[in-house]
This record gives sequence, structure tokens and C-alpha cells, in this order.
Amino acid sequence: MSVRATNSIIGDAVIVSVLPKSPPMVVKAVNEETKAITASWFSDDNAYQEGTFPASALDRVVSKKPPQTGKPVRKKR
Repeated sequence: MSVRATNSIIGDAVIVSVLPKSPPMVVKAVNEETKAITASWFSDDNAYQEGTFPASALDRVVSKKPPQTGKPVRKKR
């Protein structure tokens, strides 16, 4: 799911769609005029990195829902 260059995605997790092993990155800033997104991530050696990408090159990271056990959750009174 590609992203749009709006301020509502600040703080969301994204990946570069064309890179097979893109690290998850966090959106820090958005330039709506140029449709550029600034994101930060940690490299394999735990170094902080930051880069600016076109919005069309990024996809949101979709989190997986935890599996349901089949048992209903009971609330305590």
C-alpha cells in the first residue's frame, strides 16, 4: 500500500517498495509540495540513518493481527 505525502503519516512505519530487504523506517517529515518524505531507521550495525524519498517509492508496513485462540475473553467484575 503506497503512501501519500500528507502530514497524517508522520510517525507511521514505511519501507522502500523496490528494495527486497528494506528496513522498516519511521516517517519524520513530509514536504507536500515536492511529495518527498523524510524517514529514519537503524542500519544493521545499529547506526542511526535518515533519508528523503519520493512518496511513490514507499509502502506502509502492515502489522499482523495476533492469532485468535478461539476462546472468548472474559472480563472480571
